[in-house]
Amino acid sequence: MRIKASSKGTFKIPDDQRIVLDHARLDGEDYSGRTLLQFASIGSHLHACNFDQTQIQSAAFGSGRETSEFVECTFNSARMNMAPGGFSRFVRCSFHDVNIQNWICLTVEMVDCTFSGRLETAVFNGSVPEDERAIIGRASNEFHGNDFSAMDLIDVSFRTGIDLAKQILPSGEDYLYLPQAASAVAQAKSSVAAWDDEEMRRAATVIIQGLEYDLLGGQQQLLLRASDCYRVSGIPRKAVDSLFALLRQYGGA
Repeated sequence: MRIKASSKGTFKIPDDQRIVLDHARLDGEDYSGRTLLQFASIGSHLHACNFDQTQIQSAAFGSGRETSEFVECTFNSARMNMAPGGFSRFVRCSFHDVNIQNWICLTVEMVDCTFSGRLETAVFNGSVPEDERAIIGRASNEFHGNDFSAMDLIDVSFRTGIDLAKQILPSGEDYLYLPQAASAVAQAKSSVAAWDDEEMRRAATVIIQGLEYDLLGGQQQLLLRASDCYRVSGIPRKAVDSLFALLRQYGGA
């Protein structure tokens, strides 16, 4: 078998659609209304900068191997697809009426920020992955005082020790907050094991295993959303609703 490869060349991002900040110190810079293919910040500090109504195809707020800090910056009405990874810290920032996708925050700190709009597919970590700790000199991420109450959280996970009691969370019929998650999950697991319907039992057990994984990772409280589980292939909606009823009974708030 012969494999043949050919080069298609490289794509150069136009200068007016690309911003790279390398160890910048900025105060009050205005990026509002910009449409960008790429934004990257490396070891920079930004204070009171305006990202309102920006549209960013690849937003890397913590590129490189140093933390970038954003203090009292505004991202109101921004539309952003986040680049993977990154070392960044946000303090008293405003994310009102945003649409943000694919924010994987394993080494991101968030303090006293406010949110509204839509966040889809995100992970917030309370602890720093072990292989990153020597790089940024800490084992945990500071994460408290954030207001997500007006944010639509779709497929969003808080993991590895984020204290959800120190955040303001969204509420409503679709959400379920478990302040004593380990106890609620254990009791629900016991009840599910006694279900006669094998398909229902198996489907609910798959969800429970995911919750147990988060608990083993150090998360003490859980914020769940039934509609996220509805989208999991092979999980009947009836199994989700029955499991959530048990979790609500045993520890919902």
